[in-house]
Amino acid sequence: MKVEQLKIPKLSLRYLKAATCVAELRSVTKAGEKLNRSQTAISKAIIELERQLDVPLFDRTTSGVSTTVYGEALSYRVSMAMKEFETAGKIYDHFKKPKNYVHKNPLFSMEISYKRLAALIALYETCDYASAGHLLGITSAAVYNSLRELENLLNLPLFGKDPSGVHPTTYCKILVRHTKLAFSQIRHAIDDIASLNGITCGHVTIGTLPYSRTVLTPRAINELLSDQPQLDISTVEGPYNSLVAGLRNGEIDLIIGAIRLNEPSAHLKTEALFDDKLAILARSDHPLTKAKKLDHRSLGALQCILPPKDTPTRQVFDQFCAQHDLNIPPHSIETSSASLVRGLLLESDRVALLSEHQIYYDKKFGALTALPIDMPGTYRPIGITMLSHIQPSPAAQLFLDSIRQVAKKLPLSVN
Repeated sequence: MKVEQLKIPKLSLRYLKAATCVAELRSVTKAGEKLNRSQTAISKAIIELERQLDVPLFDRTTSGVSTTVYGEALSYRVSMAMKEFETAGKIYDHFKKPKNYVHKNPLFSMEISYKRLAALIALYETCDYASAGHLLGITSAAVYNSLRELENLLNLPLFGKDPSGVHPTTYCKILVRHTKLAFSQIRHAIDDIASLNGITCGHVTIGTLPYSRTVLTPRAINELLSDQPQLDISTVEGPYNSLVAGLRNGEIDLIIGAIRLNEPSAHLKTEALFDDKLAILARSDHPLTKAKKLDHRSLGALQCILPPKDTPTRQVFDQFCAQHDLNIPPHSIETSSASLVRGLLLESDRVALLSEHQIYYDKKFGALTALPIDMPGTYRPIGITMLSHIQPSPAAQLFLDSIRQVAKKLPLSVN
């Protein structure tokens, strides 16, 4: 892991809080009174932020200050970041009794150095003081001291230790999650400001589920980068729960793939792009490809490759079997790996339950095909999963626009 992967914006949290308070109160004097800081300190914070961001955040007049469009963009995102720290503080109340005056704790009120929090995240990711220090370019002693400071503020341990090394406590995991989400909002603020200046930049991280990896996501990325080559894009592949964890931590901007309709969450929102039908796939010279039509009851006699039980595809298949009084094919192989499915199909008479779009290029070039077995009613929604309370960054919004356009043009069947 490199320090860039921690995605920690190098802006003073105290300065950001001061600027947001000025934007809220429209007054440097009132902001100073609310934060118990001098007017000079508040003005210094604004001047330094304007220097770092290279934009004016406020217009100064004899009657006070007014927020520029850049200041509005910044204050919105910082307000969202502050809510993440406040949420971490509310949860902290359940871990520490009696209540420890959370609203006065610098950790939950953005009165702490981002470098302390960077040390926390680095240690969380590496579970080793030396590795965390190397990642940040500081000594392991500096990491240790930062952690001790945070634990003293909380009067609560953040890491435990055993023969295998250090490991995060339950509250540490919660604190890191909300800290990462707060930092993601500050990163988005920087991108928002660049977008207001007509500069399209930024980074979008896409979580990809199996369906989206063959055609949908690659095509959306290619079309987006043909118009906006200056964007940085990375993808994360993994099971749904792993990707959702990354989404909740602010490490992933959105997830593309089959939507989980039976897993409602107040923190997640979904957008269906289209419904996709399942098919029974095999190698192109499979003996059954010569048949004009096969009854789905023949599935019981075939060696099948099925998706894992906790996936939407498998749930649709299980419902199909129940509706048609079919037994689940015995001794099936369960996997979500497209490359493994491909290898198994090409070197055997096995068949697989997948979407034709997942073998788009294998079918196009004659390696795999769909058997003439109709699978009525085996549709599942394909779409986007995002955090419900987070406004996408400019880069993420551009990708969303791209994938929506690609989805509209995607053929329902693969020839």
